[in-house]
Amino acid sequence: MPDVMTTLPALVARVARHPVDEIDADSRFAGLGRWGSMVAVRLLANIEQTYEVRLDLRHYLRIETVGELAAEISRHLAARATPSG
Repeated sequence: MPDVMTTLPALVARVARHPVDEIDADSRFAGLGRWGSMVAVRLLANIEQTYEVRLDLRHYLRIETVGELAAEISRHLAARATPSG
């Protein structure tokens, strides 16, 4: 399972057109200069493609920081890796 915090900041930076060296776990999406609903949706699509996870849209839109998003993605990856039954 990949360490999401090593890859997610670059993904956020690319989608938001924001310098990657200014993005860390405490970075708030609202604080990214070009952040808006269309960027949020593009990031969601990139997350689904990159990590092969599907996040609940309502929950995703309530996430405020890159670290919170990384934790949510990691939870989905861990759940997928855990055999059920």
